Amino acid sequence: MLAISIRYRSWKISVPMSIALLSELMLLLGLAAWWKWNLDLASLTGLIAAIGTGVGDQIVITDELSKGVQAVESANLGNRVKRAFFIVMASASTSIAALLPILLLGFGLGKLVGFAITTIAGVLVGVLITRPAFSEMARVIFSKKASQ
Repeated sequence: MLAISIRYRSWKISVPMSIALLSELMLLLGLAAWWKWNLDLASLTGLIAAIGTGVGDQIVITDELSKGVQAVESANLGNRVKRAFFIVMASASTSIAALLPILLLGFGLGKLVGFAITTIAGVLVGVLITRPAFSEMARVIFSKKASQ
């Protein structure tokens, strides 16, 4: 959160990013409690990896929306969100595709299966819930900046 604050130097951007990250973490921990996961070291590493991809996706969304804020139209903002979500979905698909063999064929891999499950769940929660919520927050922020 400190790095995000330093990078953007605006609380109007860093606070929604932090809220989205904390929401994603709470959703993942709630999901883990609901499924009665054993949060071992590999699962905690998966949580960190999922949160890390979340930060990267939020930076992509923010940077895509902040391009040329002075001359932004609302339709243009919609196109930028679509372009950012294409990047986010490609990243999520790549992460899931890379971890799926560990999940499906991980009989002898032990702890890596917990890492794969946690990371895949984190990526899915992020793509399906927190990225759309953050993109809506960012759209509001940047549409207000464009109108000023």
